[in-house]
Formats: sequence, C-alpha cells, structure tokens
Amino acid sequence: MKIEILNCWTLKVIFECEADSMKVAVELACKQGVSLSDANLSGADLLPIKADFIEVISQAPREVPALIEALKAGRVDGSTYSGECACLVGTIANARGIDVDSAELGIPKDASRPVERFFMAIRKGDTPETNAASKLALEWAETWLDTQRKAFAS
Repeated sequence: MKIEILNCWTLKVIFECEADSMKVAVELACKQGVSLSDANLSGADLLPIKADFIEVISQAPREVPALIEALKAGRVDGSTYSGECACLVGTIANARGIDVDSAELGIPKDASRPVERFFMAIRKGDTPETNAASKLALEWAETWLDTQRKAFAS
C-alpha cells in the first residue's frame, strides 16, 4: 500500500513509499536519510525500535541522565558516532568520557540496528520541541529512568 509520512504542522508529504506498514515506511525513510523532523508518526508501530532503545540504554544506565540532557539541549546528531553531538551510542560514549570505538564502551556501533536508524532522524540542534524523534526518544528515556528509580528505590 502507498504510505505517506506527513509534516505534522504543514501536512506536506515528507516521504512516501509502497510498504506494508507505517513502521516499514519509517525504517525505509531513516535508511534513506530522510529527515523526519516534525513528522506525524501516528499509526507507526515503533515497538521494535523502542525495544532496541531499551536494550542499548540498559547497558548504560548511569549515562541515561546525560542522554536526556543531550536530547533536551539539541546535542544529538544521529548521522555521526563521534563529536560533541553524536548518535545514541556516541552520546553514551561521550557521557562516559571514552572513545566510541573503545572496547570499554561495550556497545558496538551498528548503523543497521533499528534504534540507530531511528536516531538518524535527529540532527544537531533538534530538540524535543522541534523534532518528533527527539521528543519520542526523550519520553522513552525518561520513562525508563523513572521506572528504574522506582524499582531500585531504597
């Protein structure tokens, strides 16, 4: 079926393709480097992406507050693994103060994994107020952190 991803403000088509679901369309758009800033992703099944996100941050629980701050400050850039603004794995490495290629990181770079493709929709300067993917990543991170704090509260 033909799927169109629309800008949530202007309703202009950001991306269109033939796909079986909104999820497949979003993954294809991310793979092609399409900016999904301000995309209306209603109807998208993002559970596999969220599960992958949770898998990554569960390997770096101490760095989640830094990830949250980076998302809020627009210091995430899904197109690169290193630098002040980096993708998910790069932001975790920055929070640890180590190189993203360091074996010490313990989270391999994998541009094909669902969450890294999702983070491709976030560019330097994007914040949860200006980018739908950043907003969703922030919600996931804050929810995960709140759940962990409640589960392990003394």
